[in-house]
Amino acid sequence: MLKTPEWEMMIVWYFFLGGIAGGAYFTAAIADNFGSARDGAVARIGYLLSLPLTLVCGILLVADLGLPLRFLNMLGTFAFWNPMSIGAWGIGVFGAFTFVSSVLSFSASADRVALRRKVGLVGSIFGFFLASYTGVLLGGTALPFWGEARLMGALFLASGASTGMAAISLILFLTGGASGEGFGKIKKADRYSMLIEIVVLAIFLGVLGSAARPIVTGHMAPLFWGGLIGLGLVVPLALEFVGKRARVLTAVSAVLVLVGGFILRYVMLMSVQA
Repeated sequence: MLKTPEWEMMIVWYFFLGGIAGGAYFTAAIADNFGSARDGAVARIGYLLSLPLTLVCGILLVADLGLPLRFLNMLGTFAFWNPMSIGAWGIGVFGAFTFVSSVLSFSASADRVALRRKVGLVGSIFGFFLASYTGVLLGGTALPFWGEARLMGALFLASGASTGMAAISLILFLTGGASGEGFGKIKKADRYSMLIEIVVLAIFLGVLGSAARPIVTGHMAPLFWGGLIGLGLVVPLALEFVGKRARVLTAVSAVLVLVGGFILRYVMLMSVQA
């Protein structure tokens, strides 16, 4: 009989914040390398946001391990079969990139800007890893539902992109940057990312078939359909298209996307523990 892992809420937060960090960093790198000078605020916020979120992820992982020394031991020896070891390395490497990018984001020197852009592109690879590896590992287990959910990594990655963009747009709104060109671009990109997430989720459910019962018909069904699908995807998309000229509605949309991203990870992680 397979033993179900007893994970607490801090692991859900670890997965959730890691997704936002990876998505925000990727968004910042794209804005930095391919955007205009008016997208500088998006890049700066994305870099600066990813740093503390990655730090919190590290703290949550250490707390789950119980002893800081165990975290350091995992950094000293890479074990590809150990999810916590992979997580420790992912957080450590990505954290280094977020730190360098955050420091360089305060400089207007041409040489440092060029360096920051290169660092951002490489760091995005590790941001993708942090956002998606948890889903890949869950899909590689032998536990019912998780073992069938081979596309969970892609779903977590799509969710990380949408939540990262939503977090940046919300910060722009709260700091008075909603009137800038960068805000409009990030909201448009977030709409596309939500549509991609819906498509990936539909394929995910189609591939799972009857194995999806724990989330679509079980005790998690209200959260899945009402929380993730309804509040986390359908309502935000509706608000985006209906309230393009009402900035406050786009802020509400961003909050709901973040709520949906959290619910996604909660449902996927806790569905096998009941």
